[in-house]
Amino acid sequence: MHGRMYPIIFSLSMIMAVGILGYSKEGFPGLTEGEDVILSEHFDPIQNRQAAGAQGSGLELHDAMFTPSDKGGQALQLDAGTYATINPSKRISAKAGTISFWTKPIWGEDKGSHTFLTMPWADGKKSYMAISFGWWEPQGLQRLYFIVSNQEGMHCAVPYKIDPDAWIMITAVWKSGNDGYCKLFINGTKIVEQTKSFSGEYTNAGPIYLGSDRGATDQRGRSAVALFDDLTILGRPLSTEEVIKSYKNDEKNLQTASGGKWKWLEQGISIPLEQKRNGQGKLLESRVIFDEDMHWAFSKKAADDILTKVKAAGFNVYIPCVWHGNGTYYPTSLAPMDPKLASIIPGGYDPLAYLIQKAHSMGIEIHPWFTVALRQGTLLPKFYEEGVPQDAYDVHKPEFRKFITDLMLDLVQRYDADGINLDYIRTVGICTSDDCQKDYLEKTGNNFKLDYALRGVLGPARDRIERWQDDAVTDIVQSFVTNARKMKPKLIISVDGHPKPPDEKRALEGRDELRWANEGLIDVIFDMDYKERIDFETVDRLRKALKQPEKVIVMFGNYDKPDEKSSVIPRPGALVAKYAAFAQHKWPNNGVGLYIYSMLNDEQVIALKKGPFAEDALPRWRG
Repeated sequence: MHGRMYPIIFSLSMIMAVGILGYSKEGFPGLTEGEDVILSEHFDPIQNRQAAGAQGSGLELHDAMFTPSDKGGQALQLDAGTYATINPSKRISAKAGTISFWTKPIWGEDKGSHTFLTMPWADGKKSYMAISFGWWEPQGLQRLYFIVSNQEGMHCAVPYKIDPDAWIMITAVWKSGNDGYCKLFINGTKIVEQTKSFSGEYTNAGPIYLGSDRGATDQRGRSAVALFDDLTILGRPLSTEEVIKSYKNDEKNLQTASGGKWKWLEQGISIPLEQKRNGQGKLLESRVIFDEDMHWAFSKKAADDILTKVKAAGFNVYIPCVWHGNGTYYPTSLAPMDPKLASIIPGGYDPLAYLIQKAHSMGIEIHPWFTVALRQGTLLPKFYEEGVPQDAYDVHKPEFRKFITDLMLDLVQRYDADGINLDYIRTVGICTSDDCQKDYLEKTGNNFKLDYALRGVLGPARDRIERWQDDAVTDIVQSFVTNARKMKPKLIISVDGHPKPPDEKRALEGRDELRWANEGLIDVIFDMDYKERIDFETVDRLRKALKQPEKVIVMFGNYDKPDEKSSVIPRPGALVAKYAAFAQHKWPNNGVGLYIYSMLNDEQVIALKKGPFAEDALPRWRG
């Protein structure tokens, strides 16, 4: 392919003063002229650049082209097999920096990988930088990657769904040293961060390849198949606050750029509504809200106030946490009460008994919530030691499995609970303690350290670790379910997780939601998805893999965390109501889950009750 050369070096002072290319200090606040800005490329037509007096190096198009952009002005179009290269006049250093750009995927339903940019490093090791949707396939498919340096193992990645035909702003920041990190932002929101020490004592060895993996040693012909606009490279890492501000300032067309990201939501709500009713005409729909705090147990008034709000919003299932790894939130002879609660509850008062009685009088079900393997504080030291995953009890200890199972069964036997919710029903990592290594040898006949070293490679070693983890966690589920249903056959048993379709590998933590559901062990999988953009495609795949598709319920988030230093804030009521309506229209028999009660404000209550929850309903499983 023959490239076309276009000049791109410009007078920075001219741009700052006049805004020729649309760049301004307001777009990226706090920059130092001549130091921070390495590149600011807006893909304007060549004649506009010449008219502006811009001068300098080159943007080389390899069958790529400029095209009118619905975001405004021109954009760079990178179709399959096409790419562009760009040579900044200043060196890009692995020590620190920021890369930010707008992109609009035009790849449609293609499930393959799409590379936004790559660049080789002059480190003598043939390392590279990459920002790509999908990498290190097949495991890396459908994951958004920011690889600072593959040779130094410095990268961050996260499963992510990118909407085709909607503009998004991707920002990657990095810093080397003992406190090194990489961070990846979408539309001003941080989606993943990795901290690691790395040197970064090198600069780029060649051009930046836009829409191609040619700048990496791992070349598989990945093309962007996307539009590009407003590429900015800085010589320092922006703070989270600066990324947020740059997104807000740089977004030229709110309707096409930001509004487009909600297209999936509006399309889901446009699906004709199908509702299921019982023989008496009562609407059947599970409307579930989770409460991770212990304030419901403080007093009768506290419980009354919470239930009144839950009812006012239209929920019919309240899931209060009763065990968060450091004691119970109710009286029992099997475990101490959480010390934060023990001094508050008056003698003789049973907060859980009152909560259940009051909720039932209001038509609300109570499903007590156990964070099964989570450990907080120093409670029960006999169930963990050095090598057990941080903040976890050792689920490979039969004594712990019996303890937590007996604790949950005791609640089922003594209280009129409608269900039990199992959270942290996983190992929370891979235990490397001496006891775990001995247990592994006994259970598998293989050396733990040898298999552990190969845990990241698909093969027999990983399979053995997976079975070992699965067996321990499933033992808790199996033992609890078998005995609980003997006590209460209609008890609803749910788990919280991130279920994977059968063709994707699960984390090596023993949580096997789909198998448990298909074998009849559990009634509900709450799919925790608190992002703005719900991964509904994966939910559709999960439904196809389930014998009873209605068993999976998406647990939406009703909160946002604008940046690292900000407090969590409630999402707008209209958005929360649309999440609920989306679930109703797209998966009419599944139900709606919401996390978390502490963020349920009056605006959300009104929006839910006036909208998707206007008509009262019974939980679906009571039909």
